[in-house]
Amino acid sequence: MRKRWGRLFAVSAVALTAACGIGDRAGADTVTMTVWTSNQEQLGLLNRLAGEFSAQHGGTPVRIQTVPQADYTTKVSVRLAGGDPPDLGWLGAPDAVGMAATEVLADVGPALRADPAYRLGDFVPSAFTNWQDGDAVYGVPFSTSPFFVVYNRDFFARAGLPDPAELAARGEWTWDRLAGLARELQSTLPSGSYVFQSNEGSLYGPLPVSWPTLDPLLRAYGARFASGDECTMDSSEAARAIGTLHRMAFADGTAVPPGAQADFYAGNAALTITQLSRLSQLKGAKFQYGFAPLPAGPGGQPQVTGQAGLVVFQQAPHRDLAIEFLKFLTSERSMRELARFFPPPRQSVLADATQVYAGTALPPDAVANILVPGITEGQAFQYPRTWPEIKTAAQPVFDELWSPGANVPEALSELCGEVGPLLREKS
Repeated sequence: MRKRWGRLFAVSAVALTAACGIGDRAGADTVTMTVWTSNQEQLGLLNRLAGEFSAQHGGTPVRIQTVPQADYTTKVSVRLAGGDPPDLGWLGAPDAVGMAATEVLADVGPALRADPAYRLGDFVPSAFTNWQDGDAVYGVPFSTSPFFVVYNRDFFARAGLPDPAELAARGEWTWDRLAGLARELQSTLPSGSYVFQSNEGSLYGPLPVSWPTLDPLLRAYGARFASGDECTMDSSEAARAIGTLHRMAFADGTAVPPGAQADFYAGNAALTITQLSRLSQLKGAKFQYGFAPLPAGPGGQPQVTGQAGLVVFQQAPHRDLAIEFLKFLTSERSMRELARFFPPPRQSVLADATQVYAGTALPPDAVANILVPGITEGQAFQYPRTWPEIKTAAQPVFDELWSPGANVPEALSELCGEVGPLLREKS
């Protein structure tokens, strides 16, 4: 694994961004943290918290450097390879797993456990699925954001069909029910519209971005990508799950198919899978909208989260201070402030969630019945160490799968043939 990520770090130097970017070098005494957000409200809050931390630590400067998300991993890797690392970083779970395996990340576990005021036990236990290896803790998830459904209430009402939230309250909101409703609803929609849009419309893209749609679907049918080091995508449960969405896209024409575009937030889809941070797109919506949990299935009610975490790099020039800043940003107090953007895995904050999220797009009942259980009961996908190789090997199979004439069970069996050896690879 070290060699695989080493290849990433050995990428030839590229021009680094200036103007509030990763190339905007800080002074030697400055603690630096790279993030991928460009949202000015989020950056304003992070900079204010950084200022508070600086004031508590003798005025040590703290600088937040922002990098476009598409370039983030490459540019941070270039700095690591060049011996010029930031002190802290903001990583998605798959990158954190890969970097931890190559000893790029510092183990912050001893510092977290040694500070009783930090209250490590306040975190939802499942929060550290991708951030811990034995006793070692390689990052703290500051955002554990559950996936849920947002839907166009007007479309369902005009068609005289049951409201998804009402179906969920009766325990009838399932993928099978959704597929049936979609067949009735599709003919009532405006031309060019579809019932179902995948998370961010990314179902047919590279495996990492399609997974927020596929993982909840698989879990609803009692299927998983893998069990330990064995691929289980060739199971009958997985075939039924993927088959449901395949029929919606091709046979029924109710899910956005490959090559087509229909954006829920523009009013061109009846529902989509989303997260809290995406709801800002509802501002100015010309339709009434509602929220429902992820559809259930024979495997029960899926609760699935996506995560980003704060890490300290092993080569950090101010490692001790960086660990203190990580603790500061992931403390209960800071997470209460960050929560409106990044759902926190701290139980103490979730206990006051209705108050914390007052005034947001989520109404109180959705906060209590969707957001909070989505975090407290939610499971993040556990990324294998060989995920970079797995996603590369799997992509041609998924490209084949998302075609009208695909044989779903055969394609999934082929998938396991490709990724099974990689799952069993230990180093």
